[in-house]
Amino acid sequence: MIASQPGKTKRLKRIAAWLLLLAIALGLRIGLAIHFPNVFHPDEVFQTLEPAHRLAYGYGVATWEWRAGVRSWVFPAFLAGVMRSTGWMGPGASGYTYGIIAVLSLASLSTVWFAFAWAKRASGMEAGIIAAGACSIFFGLVYFAPKTLTEVVATDFLLPGLYLGVYGEECSERKRLFLAGILLGLAASLRVQLLPAVAFAAVWFCWPGWRRRTPAVAAGFALPILAFGLVDWVTWSYPWQSIFRYFHEDILAGRNVEYGAQPWYWYLLVLVNLLGFVIVFLRKGAARSPLLGWVALIVLCTHSLFAHKEARYIYPVLPLAIVLASMGFVEAVEPMRIRRKLPEFSKGIVAAGLAFFLFSSAFTASRLLDWWEPVPAQAALDRLSRDPALCGVGYYGPDFYGVNWAKTGGYSRLHRNVPMILAPESASLAREAPAFNALIAPAATSPVPAGFSQSGCWNGMCLYQRAGACQPPQPEDTLEGFLLRTGN
Repeated sequence: MIASQPGKTKRLKRIAAWLLLLAIALGLRIGLAIHFPNVFHPDEVFQTLEPAHRLAYGYGVATWEWRAGVRSWVFPAFLAGVMRSTGWMGPGASGYTYGIIAVLSLASLSTVWFAFAWAKRASGMEAGIIAAGACSIFFGLVYFAPKTLTEVVATDFLLPGLYLGVYGEECSERKRLFLAGILLGLAASLRVQLLPAVAFAAVWFCWPGWRRRTPAVAAGFALPILAFGLVDWVTWSYPWQSIFRYFHEDILAGRNVEYGAQPWYWYLLVLVNLLGFVIVFLRKGAARSPLLGWVALIVLCTHSLFAHKEARYIYPVLPLAIVLASMGFVEAVEPMRIRRKLPEFSKGIVAAGLAFFLFSSAFTASRLLDWWEPVPAQAALDRLSRDPALCGVGYYGPDFYGVNWAKTGGYSRLHRNVPMILAPESASLAREAPAFNALIAPAATSPVPAGFSQSGCWNGMCLYQRAGACQPPQPEDTLEGFLLRTGN
Protein backbone atom coordinates (compact mmCIF):
# COMPACT_ATOMS: atom_id res chain seq x y z
CA MET A 1 0.00 0.00 0.00
CA ILE A 2 2.79 2.42 0.88
CA ALA A 3 4.67 1.66 -2.32
CA SER A 4 1.63 2.41 -4.46
CA GLN A 5 0.96 5.82 -2.85
CA PRO A 6 3.41 7.84 -5.03
CA GLY A 7 1.90 6.31 -8.17
CA LYS A 8 -1.62 7.14 -7.00
CA THR A 9 -0.60 10.71 -6.15
CA LYS A 10 0.99 11.15 -9.56
CA ARG A 11 -2.13 9.83 -11.25
CA LEU A 12 -4.37 12.21 -9.28
CA LYS A 13 -2.15 15.15 -10.21
CA ARG A 14 -2.36 14.15 -13.87
CA ILE A 15 -6.17 13.95 -13.66
CA ALA A 16 -6.33 17.34 -11.92
CA ALA A 17 -4.10 18.89 -14.58
CA TRP A 18 -6.32 17.50 -17.34
CA LEU A 19 -9.49 18.76 -15.66
CA LEU A 20 -7.95 22.20 -15.25
CA LEU A 21 -6.86 22.33 -18.88
CA LEU A 22 -10.27 21.21 -20.16
CA ALA A 23 -12.00 23.68 -17.85
CA ILE A 24 -9.86 26.50 -19.27
CA ALA A 25 -10.58 25.39 -22.85
CA LEU A 26 -14.31 25.07 -22.19
CA GLY A 27 -14.50 28.32 -20.24
CA LEU A 28 -12.80 30.28 -23.01
CA ARG A 29 -15.11 28.86 -25.67
CA ILE A 30 -18.34 29.38 -23.76
CA GLY A 31 -17.28 32.69 -22.26
CA LEU A 32 -16.25 34.23 -25.57
CA ALA A 33 -19.45 33.10 -27.30
CA ILE A 34 -21.74 34.42 -24.54
CA HIS A 35 -19.99 37.70 -23.75
CA PHE A 36 -19.14 38.59 -27.36
CA PRO A 37 -22.17 37.33 -29.33
CA ASN A 38 -21.76 37.75 -33.06
CA VAL A 39 -22.47 36.14 -36.42
CA PHE A 40 -19.36 35.28 -38.38
CA HIS A 41 -21.34 34.16 -41.42
CA PRO A 42 -25.10 33.99 -42.13
CA ASP A 43 -24.82 30.25 -42.78
CA GLU A 44 -24.47 29.59 -39.05
CA VAL A 45 -27.99 30.98 -38.72
CA PHE A 46 -29.93 30.23 -41.89
CA GLN A 47 -28.35 26.89 -42.84
CA THR A 48 -28.41 25.32 -39.37
CA LEU A 49 -30.11 27.23 -36.53
CA GLU A 50 -33.12 28.45 -38.50
CA PRO A 51 -34.09 25.04 -39.95
CA ALA A 52 -33.45 23.55 -36.51
CA HIS A 53 -35.89 26.07 -35.03
CA ARG A 54 -38.44 25.09 -37.66
CA LEU A 55 -38.09 21.45 -36.64
CA ALA A 56 -38.23 22.19 -32.93
CA TYR A 57 -40.94 24.87 -32.82
CA GLY A 58 -42.71 24.80 -36.19
CA TYR A 59 -41.67 28.15 -37.65
CA GLY A 60 -38.59 29.74 -39.18
CA VAL A 61 -37.20 31.25 -42.36
CA ALA A 62 -36.39 29.00 -45.34
CA THR A 63 -33.63 30.23 -47.64
CA TRP A 64 -33.19 29.04 -51.24
CA GLU A 65 -30.95 26.15 -50.18
CA TRP A 66 -33.77 24.64 -48.13
CA ARG A 67 -36.35 25.31 -50.81
CA ALA A 68 -34.11 23.59 -53.38
CA GLY A 69 -33.18 20.66 -51.13
CA VAL A 70 -29.41 21.17 -51.14
CA ARG A 71 -28.89 20.75 -47.40
CA SER A 72 -29.09 17.69 -45.17
CA TRP A 73 -31.46 17.69 -42.22
CA VAL A 74 -29.10 15.67 -40.00
CA PHE A 75 -27.25 18.51 -38.27
CA PRO A 76 -30.33 20.77 -37.93
CA ALA A 77 -32.19 17.81 -36.42
CA PHE A 78 -29.44 17.41 -33.84
CA LEU A 79 -29.59 21.14 -33.04
CA ALA A 80 -33.39 20.94 -32.79
CA GLY A 81 -32.97 18.25 -30.14
CA VAL A 82 -30.60 20.50 -28.21
CA MET A 83 -33.06 23.39 -28.51
CA ARG A 84 -35.94 21.38 -27.13
CA SER A 85 -33.90 19.90 -24.29
CA THR A 86 -32.20 23.14 -23.16
CA GLY A 87 -34.88 25.77 -23.74
CA TRP A 88 -35.62 25.76 -20.00
CA MET A 89 -32.17 27.21 -19.26
CA GLY A 90 -33.30 30.81 -19.84
CA PRO A 91 -36.17 33.04 -21.01
CA GLY A 92 -36.87 33.59 -24.69
CA ALA A 93 -34.17 32.31 -27.01
CA SER A 94 -31.42 32.58 -24.39
CA GLY A 95 -31.96 29.09 -22.94
CA TYR A 96 -31.30 27.03 -26.04
CA THR A 97 -28.70 29.55 -27.27
CA TYR A 98 -26.64 28.81 -24.16
CA GLY A 99 -27.40 25.11 -24.54
CA ILE A 100 -26.10 24.96 -28.10
CA ILE A 101 -22.99 26.93 -27.18
CA ALA A 102 -22.27 24.54 -24.32
CA VAL A 103 -22.87 21.36 -26.34
CA LEU A 104 -20.74 22.44 -29.32
CA SER A 105 -18.00 23.72 -27.02
CA LEU A 106 -17.93 20.36 -25.25
CA ALA A 107 -17.72 18.57 -28.59
CA SER A 108 -14.79 20.76 -29.62
CA LEU A 109 -12.73 19.45 -26.70
CA SER A 110 -11.95 16.47 -28.93
CA THR A 111 -9.44 18.87 -30.48
CA VAL A 112 -7.59 19.23 -27.16
CA TRP A 113 -7.60 15.49 -26.55
CA PHE A 114 -6.42 14.74 -30.09
CA ALA A 115 -3.66 17.34 -29.88
CA PHE A 116 -2.20 15.79 -26.76
CA ALA A 117 -2.65 12.18 -27.84
CA TRP A 118 -1.20 12.60 -31.33
CA ALA A 119 1.69 14.91 -30.46
CA LYS A 120 2.69 12.75 -27.48
CA ARG A 121 2.77 9.59 -29.60
CA ALA A 122 4.56 11.23 -32.52
CA SER A 123 6.98 13.55 -30.70
CA GLY A 124 6.95 12.98 -26.93
CA MET A 125 5.35 14.35 -23.77
CA GLU A 126 6.67 17.89 -24.25
CA ALA A 127 4.99 18.21 -27.64
CA GLY A 128 1.80 16.63 -26.28
CA ILE A 129 1.43 19.14 -23.45
CA ILE A 130 2.28 22.09 -25.70
CA ALA A 131 -0.18 20.93 -28.37
CA ALA A 132 -2.99 20.41 -25.85
CA GLY A 133 -2.38 23.78 -24.26
CA ALA A 134 -2.18 25.50 -27.63
CA CYS A 135 -5.44 23.97 -28.87
CA SER A 136 -7.10 24.99 -25.60
CA ILE A 137 -6.36 28.68 -25.98
CA PHE A 138 -5.65 29.41 -29.63
CA PHE A 139 -7.97 32.13 -30.85
CA GLY A 140 -9.23 30.53 -34.08
CA LEU A 141 -10.22 27.32 -32.33
CA VAL A 142 -11.81 29.11 -29.37
CA TYR A 143 -13.75 31.45 -31.65
CA PHE A 144 -15.16 28.89 -34.06
CA ALA A 145 -15.81 26.04 -31.61
CA PRO A 146 -19.39 27.12 -30.58
CA LYS A 147 -20.36 28.14 -34.14
CA THR A 148 -23.11 26.10 -35.75
CA LEU A 149 -21.07 25.45 -38.90
CA THR A 150 -20.76 22.00 -40.44
CA GLU A 151 -17.02 22.35 -41.10
CA VAL A 152 -16.45 22.92 -37.38
CA VAL A 153 -18.50 19.92 -36.23
CA ALA A 154 -16.98 17.76 -38.97
CA THR A 155 -13.53 18.55 -37.58
CA ASP A 156 -14.62 17.36 -34.14
CA PHE A 157 -15.09 13.90 -35.73
CA LEU A 158 -12.18 14.06 -38.16
CA LEU A 159 -9.44 14.41 -35.54
CA PRO A 160 -10.27 11.37 -33.37
CA GLY A 161 -10.86 9.43 -36.59
CA LEU A 162 -7.31 10.18 -37.72
CA TYR A 163 -5.92 9.15 -34.35
CA LEU A 164 -7.76 5.84 -34.18
CA GLY A 165 -6.71 5.04 -37.71
CA VAL A 166 -3.04 5.14 -36.70
CA TYR A 167 -2.88 4.67 -32.92
CA GLY A 168 -5.29 3.45 -30.25
CA GLU A 169 -3.77 0.03 -29.56
CA GLU A 170 -6.04 -0.28 -26.50
CA CYS A 171 -8.60 -1.67 -28.97
CA SER A 172 -8.11 -4.52 -31.38
CA GLU A 173 -6.99 -3.43 -34.82
CA ARG A 174 -10.30 -4.32 -36.46
CA LYS A 175 -12.32 -2.44 -33.83
CA ARG A 176 -10.26 0.75 -33.89
CA LEU A 177 -10.22 0.84 -37.71
CA PHE A 178 -13.98 0.33 -37.73
CA LEU A 179 -14.41 3.24 -35.30
CA ALA A 180 -11.98 5.33 -37.35
CA GLY A 181 -14.08 4.64 -40.44
CA ILE A 182 -17.27 5.73 -38.67
CA LEU A 183 -15.70 8.99 -37.49
CA LEU A 184 -14.21 9.76 -40.90
CA GLY A 185 -17.54 8.93 -42.53
CA LEU A 186 -19.32 11.36 -40.21
CA ALA A 187 -16.79 14.09 -41.04
CA ALA A 188 -17.21 13.55 -44.79
CA SER A 189 -21.01 13.38 -44.52
CA LEU A 190 -21.20 16.64 -42.61
CA ARG A 191 -18.70 18.37 -44.90
CA VAL A 192 -18.46 16.60 -48.26
CA GLN A 193 -15.53 18.84 -49.28
CA LEU A 194 -13.41 16.87 -46.80
CA LEU A 195 -13.91 13.66 -48.78
CA PRO A 196 -10.55 13.79 -50.66
CA ALA A 197 -8.61 14.24 -47.40
CA VAL A 198 -10.68 11.56 -45.68
CA ALA A 199 -10.14 9.12 -48.56
CA PHE A 200 -6.39 9.73 -48.43
CA ALA A 201 -6.35 9.07 -44.69
CA ALA A 202 -8.33 5.85 -45.15
CA VAL A 203 -5.82 4.59 -47.73
CA TRP A 204 -3.00 5.49 -45.34
CA PHE A 205 -4.66 3.44 -42.58
CA CYS A 206 -5.04 0.39 -44.81
CA TRP A 207 -1.55 0.34 -46.31
CA PRO A 208 0.24 -1.99 -45.83
CA GLY A 209 -1.97 -4.91 -44.92
CA TRP A 210 -4.83 -3.59 -47.01
CA ARG A 211 -6.50 -7.00 -47.40
CA ARG A 212 -6.86 -7.27 -43.63
CA ARG A 213 -7.61 -3.63 -42.82
CA THR A 214 -9.79 -2.37 -45.67
CA PRO A 215 -13.02 -4.23 -44.72
CA ALA A 216 -13.10 -2.71 -41.23
CA VAL A 217 -12.44 0.85 -42.46
CA ALA A 218 -14.91 0.50 -45.35
CA ALA A 219 -17.64 -0.93 -43.12
CA GLY A 220 -17.27 1.86 -40.58
CA PHE A 221 -17.15 4.53 -43.28
CA ALA A 222 -20.27 3.18 -44.99
CA LEU A 223 -22.50 3.42 -41.91
CA PRO A 224 -22.80 7.23 -41.64
CA ILE A 225 -22.79 7.60 -45.44
CA LEU A 226 -25.79 5.25 -45.67
CA ALA A 227 -27.49 6.95 -42.72
CA PHE A 228 -27.18 10.40 -44.30
CA GLY A 229 -28.47 8.98 -47.60
CA LEU A 230 -31.47 7.46 -45.81
CA VAL A 231 -32.27 10.78 -44.12
CA ASP A 232 -32.21 12.55 -47.50
CA TRP A 233 -34.47 9.86 -48.94
CA VAL A 234 -36.99 10.31 -46.14
CA THR A 235 -36.86 14.11 -45.88
CA TRP A 236 -36.30 14.99 -49.54
CA SER A 237 -36.87 12.82 -52.62
CA TYR A 238 -34.01 10.36 -53.05
CA PRO A 239 -30.83 9.18 -51.26
CA TRP A 240 -28.03 11.74 -50.99
CA GLN A 241 -30.15 14.38 -52.71
CA SER A 242 -28.52 17.17 -50.71
CA ILE A 243 -25.08 16.21 -52.05
CA PHE A 244 -26.16 15.86 -55.68
CA ARG A 245 -28.21 19.06 -55.57
CA TYR A 246 -25.34 20.89 -53.90
CA PHE A 247 -22.96 20.01 -56.72
CA HIS A 248 -25.56 20.87 -59.34
CA GLU A 249 -26.55 24.24 -57.87
CA ASP A 250 -23.33 25.50 -56.27
CA ILE A 251 -20.63 23.91 -58.42
CA LEU A 252 -22.03 23.14 -61.88
CA ALA A 253 -24.45 26.08 -62.04
CA GLY A 254 -21.91 28.32 -60.27
CA ARG A 255 -24.37 29.78 -57.80
CA ASN A 256 -21.75 29.99 -55.05
CA VAL A 257 -19.69 32.41 -57.18
CA GLU A 258 -22.56 34.90 -56.81
CA TYR A 259 -21.40 35.34 -53.21
CA GLY A 260 -17.86 36.26 -54.25
CA ALA A 261 -14.75 34.72 -55.80
CA GLN A 262 -11.13 34.72 -54.67
CA PRO A 263 -7.82 33.75 -56.35
CA TRP A 264 -6.36 30.28 -55.79
CA TYR A 265 -3.79 31.51 -53.25
CA TRP A 266 -6.33 33.30 -51.04
CA TYR A 267 -6.40 30.55 -48.40
CA LEU A 268 -2.65 30.87 -47.95
CA LEU A 269 -3.17 34.49 -46.93
CA VAL A 270 -5.99 33.45 -44.61
CA LEU A 271 -3.79 30.87 -42.89
CA VAL A 272 -1.04 33.45 -42.40
CA ASN A 273 -3.59 35.68 -40.66
CA LEU A 274 -5.08 32.85 -38.59
CA LEU A 275 -1.82 31.18 -37.57
CA GLY A 276 0.63 34.09 -37.42
CA PHE A 277 4.07 33.05 -36.19
CA VAL A 278 2.94 29.43 -35.85
CA ILE A 279 3.61 28.79 -39.55
CA VAL A 280 7.37 28.94 -38.85
CA PHE A 281 7.30 25.46 -37.29
CA LEU A 282 4.92 23.70 -39.68
CA ARG A 283 7.58 22.15 -41.94
CA LYS A 284 9.45 20.52 -39.06
CA GLY A 285 6.19 19.21 -37.63
CA ALA A 286 5.10 17.78 -40.99
CA ALA A 287 8.45 15.99 -41.26
CA ARG A 288 7.75 14.43 -37.87
CA SER A 289 4.15 13.45 -38.72
CA PRO A 290 3.67 13.23 -42.51
CA LEU A 291 0.04 12.05 -42.37
CA LEU A 292 -1.18 15.22 -40.64
CA GLY A 293 0.84 17.32 -43.06
CA TRP A 294 -0.67 15.60 -46.08
CA VAL A 295 -4.24 15.75 -44.73
CA ALA A 296 -3.89 19.49 -44.02
CA LEU A 297 -2.38 20.08 -47.47
CA ILE A 298 -5.15 18.14 -49.23
CA VAL A 299 -7.85 20.10 -47.37
CA LEU A 300 -6.12 23.33 -48.37
CA CYS A 301 -5.63 22.36 -52.01
CA THR A 302 -9.09 20.93 -52.64
CA HIS A 303 -10.76 24.01 -51.20
CA SER A 304 -8.46 26.27 -53.20
CA LEU A 305 -9.81 24.77 -56.44
CA PHE A 306 -13.20 26.43 -55.93
CA ALA A 307 -13.58 30.10 -56.83
CA HIS A 308 -15.88 30.90 -53.90
CA LYS A 309 -13.86 30.87 -50.71
CA GLU A 310 -14.64 31.52 -47.06
CA ALA A 311 -12.14 31.66 -44.20
CA ARG A 312 -14.30 29.24 -42.20
CA TYR A 313 -14.06 26.54 -44.87
CA ILE A 314 -10.48 25.68 -43.92
CA TYR A 315 -11.15 25.49 -40.20
CA PRO A 316 -10.13 21.79 -40.28
CA VAL A 317 -6.59 22.90 -41.13
CA LEU A 318 -6.23 24.96 -37.94
CA PRO A 319 -5.99 22.19 -35.31
CA LEU A 320 -3.83 20.08 -37.62
CA ALA A 321 -1.48 23.02 -38.14
CA ILE A 322 -1.26 23.75 -34.41
CA VAL A 323 -0.44 20.13 -33.60
CA LEU A 324 2.20 20.09 -36.35
CA ALA A 325 3.66 23.37 -35.12
CA SER A 326 3.80 22.06 -31.54
CA MET A 327 5.87 19.12 -32.68
CA GLY A 328 7.91 21.42 -34.88
CA PHE A 329 8.64 23.69 -31.93
CA VAL A 330 10.04 20.79 -29.90
CA GLU A 331 12.13 19.68 -32.88
CA ALA A 332 13.45 23.22 -33.36
CA VAL A 333 14.68 23.53 -29.75
CA GLU A 334 16.34 20.10 -29.78
CA PRO A 335 19.83 21.57 -30.48
CA MET A 336 19.43 23.78 -27.41
CA ARG A 337 18.45 20.74 -25.32
CA ILE A 338 21.64 18.97 -26.41
CA ARG A 339 23.82 22.04 -25.90
CA ARG A 340 22.49 22.71 -22.40
CA LYS A 341 22.17 19.02 -21.53
CA LEU A 342 18.50 19.33 -20.64
CA PRO A 343 16.55 16.20 -19.64
CA GLU A 344 14.28 14.35 -22.04
CA PHE A 345 11.32 16.16 -20.48
CA SER A 346 12.03 19.82 -19.73
CA LYS A 347 9.49 22.04 -17.97
CA GLY A 348 11.36 25.02 -19.36
CA ILE A 349 10.77 23.92 -22.95
CA VAL A 350 7.09 23.24 -22.21
CA ALA A 351 6.70 26.68 -20.62
CA ALA A 352 8.43 28.34 -23.56
CA GLY A 353 6.21 26.50 -26.03
CA LEU A 354 3.01 27.41 -24.21
CA ALA A 355 4.15 31.04 -23.96
CA PHE A 356 4.87 31.08 -27.70
CA PHE A 357 1.39 29.83 -28.60
CA LEU A 358 -0.26 32.16 -26.09
CA PHE A 359 1.55 35.12 -27.64
CA SER A 360 0.69 33.92 -31.16
CA SER A 361 -2.97 33.55 -30.21
CA ALA A 362 -3.11 37.03 -28.69
CA PHE A 363 -1.40 38.48 -31.76
CA THR A 364 -3.90 36.78 -34.07
CA ALA A 365 -6.88 37.94 -31.99
CA SER A 366 -5.61 41.53 -32.07
CA ARG A 367 -5.50 41.45 -35.87
CA LEU A 368 -9.05 40.10 -36.20
CA LEU A 369 -10.94 42.52 -33.99
CA ASP A 370 -13.78 42.79 -36.51
CA TRP A 371 -14.64 39.15 -35.76
CA TRP A 372 -15.60 40.25 -32.24
CA GLU A 373 -18.08 42.90 -33.36
CA PRO A 374 -21.60 42.14 -32.08
CA VAL A 375 -24.61 42.38 -34.37
CA PRO A 376 -26.73 45.18 -32.84
CA ALA A 377 -29.99 43.68 -34.09
CA GLN A 378 -29.29 40.49 -32.15
CA ALA A 379 -29.36 42.34 -28.85
CA ALA A 380 -32.71 43.83 -29.83
CA LEU A 381 -34.08 40.42 -30.82
CA ASP A 382 -32.86 38.92 -27.56
CA ARG A 383 -34.93 41.49 -25.69
CA LEU A 384 -37.95 41.00 -27.94
CA SER A 385 -37.82 37.22 -27.51
CA ARG A 386 -38.89 37.83 -23.90
CA ASP A 387 -41.71 40.25 -24.77
CA PRO A 388 -45.13 38.53 -24.70
CA ALA A 389 -46.82 41.60 -26.23
CA LEU A 390 -44.78 41.43 -29.44
CA CYS A 391 -46.89 41.05 -32.59
CA GLY A 392 -44.49 42.09 -35.37
CA VAL A 393 -40.90 43.26 -35.92
CA GLY A 394 -39.88 45.81 -38.52
CA TYR A 395 -36.40 46.39 -39.94
CA TYR A 396 -35.74 49.80 -41.41
CA GLY A 397 -32.91 50.87 -43.68
CA PRO A 398 -31.23 49.68 -46.89
CA ASP A 399 -28.51 47.86 -44.91
CA PHE A 400 -31.06 45.44 -43.48
CA TYR A 401 -32.68 44.98 -46.88
CA GLY A 402 -29.42 44.26 -48.68
CA VAL A 403 -27.13 42.57 -46.16
CA ASN A 404 -27.71 42.75 -42.44
CA TRP A 405 -31.00 40.88 -42.40
CA ALA A 406 -28.83 37.79 -42.88
CA LYS A 407 -27.00 38.44 -39.60
CA THR A 408 -29.97 39.19 -37.37
CA GLY A 409 -30.46 35.62 -36.21
CA GLY A 410 -33.90 35.14 -37.73
CA TYR A 411 -36.56 33.33 -35.72
CA SER A 412 -33.93 31.23 -33.98
CA ARG A 413 -32.93 34.44 -32.19
CA LEU A 414 -36.38 36.08 -31.97
CA HIS A 415 -38.21 32.90 -30.87
CA ARG A 416 -41.59 34.56 -31.38
CA ASN A 417 -43.96 33.48 -34.14
CA VAL A 418 -44.67 36.97 -35.47
CA PRO A 419 -44.01 38.58 -38.87
CA MET A 420 -40.59 40.05 -39.67
CA ILE A 421 -41.06 42.98 -42.02
CA LEU A 422 -38.42 44.72 -44.14
CA ALA A 423 -38.84 48.44 -44.79
CA PRO A 424 -35.93 49.65 -46.94
CA GLU A 425 -37.19 53.22 -47.38
CA SER A 426 -39.43 55.75 -45.63
CA ALA A 427 -42.45 54.99 -47.85
CA SER A 428 -42.52 51.29 -46.97
CA LEU A 429 -41.84 52.15 -43.32
CA ALA A 430 -44.92 54.37 -43.18
CA ARG A 431 -47.00 51.81 -45.09
CA GLU A 432 -46.09 48.85 -42.89
CA ALA A 433 -45.86 50.59 -39.48
CA PRO A 434 -49.28 49.26 -38.38
CA ALA A 435 -48.04 45.70 -39.01
CA PHE A 436 -45.41 45.73 -36.24
CA ASN A 437 -45.05 47.09 -32.72
CA ALA A 438 -41.26 46.81 -32.56
CA LEU A 439 -38.92 48.55 -34.97
CA ILE A 440 -35.16 48.04 -35.32
CA ALA A 441 -33.60 51.00 -37.08
CA PRO A 442 -30.48 53.19 -37.11
CA ALA A 443 -30.24 55.69 -34.27
CA ALA A 444 -30.43 58.59 -36.73
CA THR A 445 -33.79 57.46 -38.14
CA SER A 446 -36.17 60.37 -38.55
CA PRO A 447 -39.04 60.59 -38.44
CA VAL A 448 -39.96 57.52 -36.42
CA PRO A 449 -43.55 56.34 -37.06
CA ALA A 450 -46.11 57.82 -34.73
CA GLY A 451 -46.51 56.05 -31.41
CA PHE A 452 -43.02 54.50 -31.37
CA SER A 453 -40.52 55.43 -28.68
CA GLN A 454 -36.92 54.38 -28.24
CA SER A 455 -36.36 51.58 -25.72
CA GLY A 456 -32.69 50.72 -26.26
CA CYS A 457 -29.67 51.27 -28.51
CA TRP A 458 -26.62 49.14 -29.36
CA ASN A 459 -23.71 50.37 -31.47
CA GLY A 460 -25.75 52.86 -33.47
CA MET A 461 -28.80 50.63 -33.89
CA CYS A 462 -31.92 51.22 -31.81
CA LEU A 463 -35.10 49.44 -30.81
CA TYR A 464 -38.33 51.42 -31.00
CA GLN A 465 -41.58 50.07 -29.59
CA ARG A 466 -45.23 51.03 -29.33
CA ALA A 467 -48.22 49.69 -27.46
CA GLY A 468 -51.11 48.01 -29.16
CA ALA A 469 -51.89 45.28 -31.68
CA CYS A 470 -50.65 44.72 -35.23
CA GLN A 471 -52.38 44.49 -38.58
CA PRO A 472 -51.46 41.79 -41.12
CA PRO A 473 -48.48 42.88 -43.27
CA GLN A 474 -48.20 42.83 -47.04
CA PRO A 475 -46.77 39.35 -47.82
CA GLU A 476 -44.13 40.77 -50.18
CA ASP A 477 -42.76 43.01 -47.39
CA THR A 478 -42.08 40.16 -44.96
CA LEU A 479 -38.66 38.53 -44.71
CA GLU A 480 -40.08 35.34 -46.23
CA GLY A 481 -41.59 37.34 -49.08
CA PHE A 482 -38.29 39.11 -49.72
CA LEU A 483 -36.42 35.78 -49.87
CA LEU A 484 -38.93 34.30 -52.31
CA ARG A 485 -38.99 37.40 -54.48
CA THR A 486 -35.21 37.74 -54.72
CA GLY A 487 -34.34 34.04 -54.81
CA ASN A 488 -32.28 34.24 -51.62
